[in-house]
Amino acid sequence: MRVRIYPLALGKAVKYSLMDLEREVAGLLIGRYEKKQDILEIWDAISGNQKSSSAFVALDEEVMAITFEWLSQERPGLNIVGWYHSHPGFDLFLSTIDIETQKRYQMMFPKAVAMVIDPLKYAETRKLADLKFKIFHIDRQGRIVPLRVSIGIHRTKVIESTIKGMDTVDLFYIQPPEVQEEYKQKSTDTLTDVFKKLRKKFPPL
Repeated sequence: MRVRIYPLALGKAVKYSLMDLEREVAGLLIGRYEKKQDILEIWDAISGNQKSSSAFVALDEEVMAITFEWLSQERPGLNIVGWYHSHPGFDLFLSTIDIETQKRYQMMFPKAVAMVIDPLKYAETRKLADLKFKIFHIDRQGRIVPLRVSIGIHRTKVIESTIKGMDTVDLFYIQPPEVQEEYKQKSTDTLTDVFKKLRKKFPPL
């Protein structure tokens, strides 16, 4: 499997990672899987409430539940296809905790990926050459596999992913409290319910 990430998605993931260089930052990757080409396309990246330290990060469970509900209503065809988090100054790898988190994502969607970003050097120089990130997957033998990544340049998809991605800029930060509460009320599913729905939608291959 290869990964194609579109510019806005990468830009937003980097932006969120730069928001706190003392702590790890995490979020969700939104996209779709193109079965014929065996390519996972990442169209968008969002963030939300989380607990973090210099060596640990965990998204609130509500973030996934609300995102799943929002995508179902507003973005048919796009789904949660993985997650990303930063390793400021620690290089690009999956820790033991990261591996367990990734296994959980792959239980709900077998093609799910984990993107790791080390934004420290880029934050200092602002040179693209210093932007470090890798995308990983765990294969059936339990091995951590770095995936080949390309930047999406298909004109129509770049425009479409950008327009759709702009709707989710700081989705969980700029929405008025009453709107956030409305999403929470609509999303009555627990995280377990979300995983069950996703397993039905994406049965094991």
